[in-house]
Amino acid sequence: MWPDRRLLDLFGIERPIVQAPMAGAGGSAVAIAAAEAGALGSLPCATIDAAQARAELGVIRQCTARPIDVNVFCHARTKPDAVREAAWRARLAPYYAGLGLAADAAAPAVNREPFDDALCRVIEEARPEVGSFHFGLPEPALLARVRAAGCLIMSSATTVAEARWLEDHGVDAVIAQGSEAGGHRGGVRGGRRGRADRH
Repeated sequence: MWPDRRLLDLFGIERPIVQAPMAGAGGSAVAIAAAEAGALGSLPCATIDAAQARAELGVIRQCTARPIDVNVFCHARTKPDAVREAAWRARLAPYYAGLGLAADAAAPAVNREPFDDALCRVIEEARPEVGSFHFGLPEPALLARVRAAGCLIMSSATTVAEARWLEDHGVDAVIAQGSEAGGHRGGVRGGRRGRADRH
């Protein structure tokens, strides 16, 4: 018996595990398996569009009635900066040359979409038990719609200040993410409505 049932009771799960929503590596099959094992299964939606998210959620709901998390990014799109790009390309030019690569080759687009109205409509239709966010929270109107769909809210914090900001903004659970997170850390980003300033 797990000694602290707060997470279990909050999400209606049997095991105190939230399956990491790994964009590009996870999907409906992983979320279903995690949910059926008693954890909170998570569908990563950062690299798929609203139509793909709708289809994946349809598969999930056909295969499990257990609690599911839908995870999205709340980042601000960056504007192209030719000066900055030229600077990093110049800095890396010796490495490109050492590997026999063209330093001016085009970099592939990542295409991670921030949370928007189209994906919010998918959440309103599917009504997952949890909506989780990386890089802060969506703008207040979108967040209110997610809550109105019956979702509990989680978001990532990489500092104590970010965790406090998320708590002040009414999240139901904070994802504490340390440097062990690997390729990226989902901290709160400043500069846009609905997001915290970094400290």
